Amino acid sequence: MSAELGPADVTLRGRFEREHERRYTHVPFEVPPGVRQIHLRYAYSDAIGHDPSLVGGNTVDLGLFDQRGTAPGSPGFRGWSGSDKTEITVDEAWATPPYRGGPLGAGTWHALLGPYKVGPRGCDWTVELWFHAGVVSPERRPTSASRPPPAFRSTARDGWLRGDLHCHSIYSDGDSEPPEMLGAAMQAGLEFLGVTDHNTVAHHAAYGSGGAPLPVVLPGIEVTTYGGHWNAHGTERWHEFREPDADSVGRAMRAAMDEGAFVTVNHPKPLGPEWRYGELPCHAIEVWNGPWLHLNAVSLAWWDDRLRRGERLVAVGGSDTHHLRRTDPTPRHAQAPGRPTTWLRAARDAASVLGALRGGSAFVSASPRGPQLYLDPEAGRPGRVRVEVRGAAGAALLLLSDEGCTAAAPIVADEWDAAFDVPARARYLRAEVVDGAGSVLALANPVWAEAV
Repeated sequence: MSAELGPADVTLRGRFEREHERRYTHVPFEVPPGVRQIHLRYAYSDAIGHDPSLVGGNTVDLGLFDQRGTAPGSPGFRGWSGSDKTEITVDEAWATPPYRGGPLGAGTWHALLGPYKVGPRGCDWTVELWFHAGVVSPERRPTSASRPPPAFRSTARDGWLRGDLHCHSIYSDGDSEPPEMLGAAMQAGLEFLGVTDHNTVAHHAAYGSGGAPLPVVLPGIEVTTYGGHWNAHGTERWHEFREPDADSVGRAMRAAMDEGAFVTVNHPKPLGPEWRYGELPCHAIEVWNGPWLHLNAVSLAWWDDRLRRGERLVAVGGSDTHHLRRTDPTPRHAQAPGRPTTWLRAARDAASVLGALRGGSAFVSASPRGPQLYLDPEAGRPGRVRVEVRGAAGAALLLLSDEGCTAAAPIVADEWDAAFDVPARARYLRAEVVDGAGSVLALANPVWAEAV
């Protein structure tokens, strides 16, 4: 395609030095009247991948604002693709995902360039623009998903749903269309799916609302900044991501919460990417992201520390699935939805799922198959809790509070339950199911002392 475009209508050039790293630049260009399509291609020196473990070169992210401006929340935001795409097209009738098509107004537009990494030799960049390229909308892949969901063990209790709160499609750095991801979630046995592409909500229209036999779609966005990522579930707009300091990020998170979004700090662990902003206000912590052994113990410990100081934050999990097709012997993310699975006591609609998240009626397991772990005050027995475990024979139960581990017991049957006293001075009690090596198989949100 690039070889057939001919000379660019506009060519922009510049350079980033190390002091520009992780600071966005808005590069202006003029769009004349009558333009019906804009094609953009960019390149930069010493390019390397965005994986945080890769160093020594450059990674530059791309976004686009139209003539309506670059202010926070501006309707002029046309999209952000990170470093995943080097060429994009925005047409009156269509656009390269995750960008938005629609009327192309004359005036000053801005290419958004983000030097995520700047190597020791600096970073020279070029942006080329064609206003009448005539690029044809590419043929999209078939997206049917006809296989029925698997027949799993039913939940131990009526009214509980399985789901995944974190996934990606071609609207950010994933490899599948939204209907394919939704079909994969159905085939995994999930009943709700939180859809969280990076710095965009353009994927919402492609997912639709879902619903039986497909999972219910929980709309959302992964707000992707240069100091950490956070999810806003239940939102329909983009949220500010360009200023990577704690004050700016905190303002954006509070604004999302004030608008009714459920806000989660994502994967606060090394190579998560990690979270650099400290203890900003939020509703939840993603304590389990992808396979357990991928440093999730660090996230769990951070959540635990905040619980001990009285913060009532919900623990959730998400697979962070990006790729349904690629075979990678050492994937950074899960390669199937539901690993891990978040279980909620909710009706099968998005509003109820959001309500259950807010109430903390949730536990997280290694997969849609479980184990299931229910922790509740024991009816009629003040000061005691009851634990119910399904599908974990041979594992062990740990009960933990702000005073440490208060009890441990072997799980001797596939359907097992027991009651335990809450220590007199404990402010809360939470539960984990662990295997013989100490890896977590399931974890439940805390029961607070005043509810026991």
